[in-house]
Amino acid sequence: MTAGTSSGGELTRRRTHLIFAGMLMATFLASLDGTAVSTALPTIAGDLGGIDQLPWILTAFLLGSVAATPLYGKLSDLYGRRALTQVALAFFVVASALAAASQSMWQLIASRGIQGIGAGGLMAMGFIVIGDIFSPRERGRYMAYYTMNFTFSSIVGPVIGGVFVDVASWRWIFLINIPLGAVAALIVHRQLTFRLPVREQRLDIMGAFILVVAVTALILGLALGGDSLGWTSWPVISLFSLAALGAPGFVAWELRAPEPLLPMRLFSNPTFRIMITGNTVYGMAAMGVLAFIPLFFQVSLGESPTRAGLILASMSIAVTVGSYTAGRITTGTGRYRRIVQIGPILSFVGLASFSFLDQNSDALATVPWLFLLGLSMGMAFPTMTTATQNSLELADLGAGTAAINFFRTLGQTVGVGAFGAILTGRITRELADLGPSIDTAELLSTPEDIKDLEPGLRASVETAVALGSRDIFVVALPIMAVLVVSSWFLPELPLRTTTALAAQRDPSDTT
Repeated sequence: MTAGTSSGGELTRRRTHLIFAGMLMATFLASLDGTAVSTALPTIAGDLGGIDQLPWILTAFLLGSVAATPLYGKLSDLYGRRALTQVALAFFVVASALAAASQSMWQLIASRGIQGIGAGGLMAMGFIVIGDIFSPRERGRYMAYYTMNFTFSSIVGPVIGGVFVDVASWRWIFLINIPLGAVAALIVHRQLTFRLPVREQRLDIMGAFILVVAVTALILGLALGGDSLGWTSWPVISLFSLAALGAPGFVAWELRAPEPLLPMRLFSNPTFRIMITGNTVYGMAAMGVLAFIPLFFQVSLGESPTRAGLILASMSIAVTVGSYTAGRITTGTGRYRRIVQIGPILSFVGLASFSFLDQNSDALATVPWLFLLGLSMGMAFPTMTTATQNSLELADLGAGTAAINFFRTLGQTVGVGAFGAILTGRITRELADLGPSIDTAELLSTPEDIKDLEPGLRASVETAVALGSRDIFVVALPIMAVLVVSSWFLPELPLRTTTALAAQRDPSDTT
């Protein structure tokens, strides 16, 4: 059933699908922008200078996105979905215009930070609105479409970025967001008009402040550590200390806040608790590992960036297959527990297979394992979101859904930082005998230059990267094992056949 309430009464199926299309377009823009920019980074550095500042273009976007995500969830519960979606679109579109007009690297970095605030909101609001307008029983199918949307953007993003760089200018990567964002904003303004229950509107300013400070400190510590500063330097240790103090400080405040940003009572819900663990683990183990597989392919296995991308595309295809299959199963049977249990097992097997790779492996031989890993992620991600939303009350739908996205992205951030430290540390140890002239950070940031090294040195680097990559794969296994075990304690709640909006209109109707 897809009926709900709006200012004009019941949501028709046509209006529901228009809302879905508008949110799909908005989240596609947010997802596409991250992958398209990565292709243009060398050209951007050539135009604006400051090649040593390139990583901050990505870090600023990530920082804004992670810090803003939980804020949108709670604020949308208080002030409505349309208002917060419009705010997110405004941040994203205005920042895109600023990015396109940037005349220095730091202007672009600042614009990307603001753009990340909008993108994080668009990602969160997309999942939240799906939770409003589709019942949990049919939601799996639409979650699958969302997963396909992200997968498609990851495939076409680098291509679009390359085309703009070759044909026009890297600035068009940002300019294209303006007309497309305007279309999405028009759809949202005209269609996303349903109303949530009137609630006491009290913003948890202190909770938001503590969370943003703690997350900012963590991401900055991960970005600076091992790069421009050592992991044991006092600024990095201070940042990590601030993040470590912020986490319990945030929990302590939320327990007594009148209108908490993230209600701690949600953690008494076993489904929510297990799914938070699951999304954090997947972010760290699976998505963290995937950040380094292209480097392993290009350096240790000698694949070109194009060929490596084509091989990795098999995983993207598998994500689409897995999400579509899982969506059909949950819609048809009303059950989700087995899918959430099987997904992590398949991911564990896929990750375990990579721990046997070395510099003599055949990249094409990894395709079945990449497909298995993608299939399992496609099965698990949308199903975990559906299971979580099904267990939440309407009043907590926004905060709970945003929390799922927040912990997944945070897990990915921590995973990439931790695995990057493991990789860099192993490479540094392996190349220590070659002298201090080897700059590990520079080698990893420009893998295409490794092929130009003297043959003996190149072989040493290829071996070092292979050993470091294997260390990452091995460390990821016990992390994924946490979810393999915890998923077996997941309760199976009947998937509701009414939307959250319909239940709002008739609280006794929870079927």
